[in-house]
Amino acid sequence: MKPEITALQTSIDWLEFTVMEFSIDDVLAQILELPRAEFSLLDKGRFGYQRQLKWCGGNVFVMFNDTEKIQRTTDLNITGTENGNENKEKTDRMGIHVMLSGTGVRDYEARNKIRRLLLFLAVLDERVNFTRIDLAIDDFQDKIINFSRIHQYAIDHLFTSRWNKWDEVISRKSASGEFLGRTMYFGSQTSSIFCRIYDKTLERRVNADKSVKVPEHWTRLELVYKKERAKKLVYHLIDNQTPVGVAIRGTLNQYIRFLKDPPKPDRNKSRWPSADWWNELLAGVGKLQLTIQRKEKSIDDMEEWVERQIAPTIAAILTAREGDMDWLHEIISKGAQRLSQRHKDAIAQYLDRQEIKQ
Repeated sequence: MKPEITALQTSIDWLEFTVMEFSIDDVLAQILELPRAEFSLLDKGRFGYQRQLKWCGGNVFVMFNDTEKIQRTTDLNITGTENGNENKEKTDRMGIHVMLSGTGVRDYEARNKIRRLLLFLAVLDERVNFTRIDLAIDDFQDKIINFSRIHQYAIDHLFTSRWNKWDEVISRKSASGEFLGRTMYFGSQTSSIFCRIYDKTLERRVNADKSVKVPEHWTRLELVYKKERAKKLVYHLIDNQTPVGVAIRGTLNQYIRFLKDPPKPDRNKSRWPSADWWNELLAGVGKLQLTIQRKEKSIDDMEEWVERQIAPTIAAILTAREGDMDWLHEIISKGAQRLSQRHKDAIAQYLDRQEIKQ
């Protein structure tokens, strides 16, 4: 009997992004929805940021610049204030950087929904820049995603791919030659999207607590999306409500295919049949387009989004406040001061359409 595709486990395994025009307190409270008291200040920043917070609940890091402190230092060392202001503006443009590692995502999921976080980031649109998102698919029995089989297929040239290179990294014990780690990369690790496949059993046995039981046969396949590709992925996950497993398989279908030997000689690999295990993994899913242009949201789209996503929340608050709408008017007033050019364009388009109807 063939193993079911549902035996595989899929997950978001890394999330990294930068938000602009938000204070550190707003990022923690409004975006991450975590109390400031649960974060501790580390000794050093990272990625060019002067300051760094770590969540006590797991590997969630928030990097930022203390612009007031930088400004005071600049004023002491540079004659005049003009250069100091330029320095402050430069640090402001860096925004606030958030990183949830693989374990950090799982720790965060135990507290808040990762899809809720992605929804908020999608709404922010141009005020958020995605650095990296990893999607993972685990086969705890090596039935479909099997490292040794995939490696042999690559060695035998039984695949075709949009990625023009693949690499392998192998580490062994010096004394015995025993494997310590085995990893394959399809695509360049510096590109906007690549695939990583590795023997997760070996990785966990080397790095994990010895008391933790590790599956005997465990292969992990990860897709790493960066920058614009990561942003397109979020639109698929949130706007199109694409499940993580479908997104992974759709991306694989777009970028790589493992093959059977053709029944008769044929130099054109596009005509070669796919390997049975590869067909089973993809299970008829379509290709996930990561280069399409996102349609600009109209006022009608925004109304539909509000009705679908937050109407119940508004109704709950109004019910609790017995119909008092002062809080809602205050929120709208604040929001009007933060309209982006995208919002202004949508308003103008809507008004023009209304004039034509009249």
